Amino acid sequence: MNVATSFDRRHPRGVILTRGLVAVWLVVLTGILLAYGYWGVALFTFAAAVVHVVWAYRVYQAMAR
Repeated sequence: MNVATSFDRRHPRGVILTRGLVAVWLVVLTGILLAYGYWGVALFTFAAAVVHVVWAYRVYQAMAR
């Protein structure tokens, strides 16, 4: 499976690391937004974090093959 990313010319481990760091930041941002009561935006940022984790997993699976 060829997973297209915006980092096509970079090493897949860099893509996984970048997506992982962005996912962690989005989860932290989600916690901050929930603390201030912004539930709608927090759900959106949490969904974005999940997308980044899934994308990193797909890149990992493509790299493992």
